[in-house]
Amino acid sequence: MHDEIRKAFGQIRATEQMKQSVSEHLTQNRRKTAKSSIRVSLAPLVSACALLLLCVGIGNWYFFQEMPVSYVSVDVNPSVELTLNRRNRVTAAESRNKEGEIVLAHLELEGKDYLEAVELLVGSQAMQKYLTGDAELTVTVASSNAEELLSGLENSEITTHYHGMCRSADMDTVRSAHEIDMSLGKYQMYQLLSQYNAELTAEECQSIPMCQLGRLLAQYENGRQEAVGEEELREMETGCGHDGGSHHSQKGHHNGKGHHNVN
Repeated sequence: MHDEIRKAFGQIRATEQMKQSVSEHLTQNRRKTAKSSIRVSLAPLVSACALLLLCVGIGNWYFFQEMPVSYVSVDVNPSVELTLNRRNRVTAAESRNKEGEIVLAHLELEGKDYLEAVELLVGSQAMQKYLTGDAELTVTVASSNAEELLSGLENSEITTHYHGMCRSADMDTVRSAHEIDMSLGKYQMYQLLSQYNAELTAEECQSIPMCQLGRLLAQYENGRQEAVGEEELREMETGCGHDGGSHHSQKGHHNGKGHHNVN
């Protein structure tokens, strides 16, 4: 039986066409397998590249649009602090006391150029009632680009109309101020007074208007020795004098263009 089957199959001979067909079929299968293998091996690489591009895109967006690089503190008694990105545009506007909350309530400053934002803030109706009598407007800048920012402020209505005092501070001062939820400008004034015998706490300085802090600092710079007593502190917390709504005077502002580096 086996011999008969062997003889029957032994008579079968593959033609050249059949051989060629089988060869082509095997070759196509090998190519398909290779392509599939390449696709499988490239899939993780493609995913990794897509993730990398996404991370780079997000990084660039954060670097230019959201990364905080500068701080501008606007203090009268309302204390408002603006955070700026590399394009000098506002990414955040935060109040540092209850008066600051009132002033910011109806303002939208995010996305605006820093100078436009400061002018809108100072020119707002809510801020105007604090800019009367002997009130003092102080704008403090902390930035590696401080000179440019200060130059813009000093040539704006902040100084030409409101006679604001412009100051600079370092980034360490910003961090220290934020640790106690104090504005950069108020904290810098607290630092200056701490060099003397004022014996004021940061919390007490927080509740005192800038005009009173400025007067007190001037007294110590002119030789005052005694510390601030409780009665004097209460008087300072009541605010500054008013003169019927006119903008505050230029006294103490060095012709309205005070530019002080305090580090």
